[in-house]
Amino acid sequence: MRLHRLAASAYFAITLGSVVLGLVIGSATPAWLVTMWYPPGEAVEGSPLLPVLGGLLLLGLVNAWMFWQVLRRPAPTGVPMGRAAAWLRVLLYANVVWLLIPSFLPDLVETVIGLALWVPALVLLTVVVTGSGRSFRLALLLFGLVAQAGAVMDDFADDAQRLIFLTPVHRVVEVVVTLVAAFVMMVMVLLAQRRDGRWSRGTLLVGVGTFASPFLVELVDAQTRGSTIESIAEAMDVLYLVWLARTARELNREPRRTAPLRVPTAVTAVAAVALLMAVGPEYASRLTYTWRSEEGLDCRLSWTPPRVADTPVHERDRAYLCSVSKPDREVSDQELIGKGKAACARFAGGQPVRARPALLALLCPEVIGRRHPELLLSSAQVERQRAEERSRQREQLRREAREEDARCRDPWPALRTRFQATASYYDWDAQPYGIYDAEADTSGDAETIWDAYSTDTLAVSGQLALIFTPAQDWATCVTAKALRSAPPPLRRRGWDKVVEADIVSESGRLVMQTLSASRVRFPDLALGGPGRYRLRLYTREGVDLILVYPARR
Repeated sequence: MRLHRLAASAYFAITLGSVVLGLVIGSATPAWLVTMWYPPGEAVEGSPLLPVLGGLLLLGLVNAWMFWQVLRRPAPTGVPMGRAAAWLRVLLYANVVWLLIPSFLPDLVETVIGLALWVPALVLLTVVVTGSGRSFRLALLLFGLVAQAGAVMDDFADDAQRLIFLTPVHRVVEVVVTLVAAFVMMVMVLLAQRRDGRWSRGTLLVGVGTFASPFLVELVDAQTRGSTIESIAEAMDVLYLVWLARTARELNREPRRTAPLRVPTAVTAVAAVALLMAVGPEYASRLTYTWRSEEGLDCRLSWTPPRVADTPVHERDRAYLCSVSKPDREVSDQELIGKGKAACARFAGGQPVRARPALLALLCPEVIGRRHPELLLSSAQVERQRAEERSRQREQLRREAREEDARCRDPWPALRTRFQATASYYDWDAQPYGIYDAEADTSGDAETIWDAYSTDTLAVSGQLALIFTPAQDWATCVTAKALRSAPPPLRRRGWDKVVEADIVSESGRLVMQTLSASRVRFPDLALGGPGRYRLRLYTREGVDLILVYPARR
């Protein structure tokens, strides 16, 4: 037994068995799964059982007939097929397989796949058929593209929002034009097949039956209710699959040599106009990408104008529109772009403009770059320049600090110790410098000092001491000396203020923080190990002297 007969007989036997099973168990689910190939909805269970099973049995019979037709092998004719005809057969069978396989992909993805399969097949069909003039084939191709364009527009409208530039009148026109184009395309295809002569009368009758299916579906819809209409509609869709399969199978027949079938030039012109109507004009004066969101542009709420060097050329208009458009103003994109380019022209002529040059650089970088070359730099180049400037400033501070360090002198040279250092300190931000235990967490001590709002020159809490110097425009020379015993008594002569306080070092290491950009490193000031130390501060304008020694027990 041939494959097509075996498949059709087996399928119909399974369908008949599922219908009988449905009568026994009182449910149409088994027959529905066998014939419809997807789970039934709630409407199936709520519909009368006999009409539903009757419709499914009819669909099973039609599906069996479909398998009979689709799986039939082409008859050997000895007529070689050209390359275009061979590819057309492959694409037609691919369309059949794609329409037969249940798909759970998004509608837009299904539309794109169907478009990729059918449009090349339509183009090859216009090439393969004989007996039709060039104008007839062109009109056929244009009407086919109109029908496909309308389907794509509808799917975009289903998956997203309706295109903002479509008026209600245009939407109606689009639907009508799409339906008429699909009808005219199918008529022209059947005429071309009949004129070609290689397709049988049965194939042409099946093709004509595809026209009757929508009207028959409406008739059944008026006479039935529930899920019966769904099964009848599926049965009508089978005609289109059979027509595709028969068209592919009979491609290897010998075409009939007749005079070319021609159409008036006006028909081709109407097809071209219909294609333009299906695509549709812009309702407002907008750029092509601005219809994708309700506001016209897909700009972020916190939009920051990008630099022109960081923006691809094809994105600069959009970046400019996102930077200057306002949601509360109904201004078209072309008007905004036009105003921007007019501002560029005035800027090139030396006239004052209200727009920022950084924004105009997105529209006319060559004009703005003549007077503001820094605006043409990329973010990486700007960051590199800033890093170089920061490095230059740090080097300048280090150089000045070294010079200031060289000017500083020990204010008490007679009190010598091996553990001392002198450095310069710039108090630009009225921030103190400190002495602290190197291994202790002094954050709590710092909060205590700052919370006290102390205005003293020396503020100490636990293991932290802060020295506040008066704000000035020159450096303060700071000398710190670590002593093993108490120094001579207080010497106030020559100093504006002398203060003392105790500081604790649990680890036995007291360090001085790094002073500004100075490279001088101070020694450990806790020479007696862990314990309490006395800190004496001598201060006058531009000079601080710090003595650290163990406190008396």
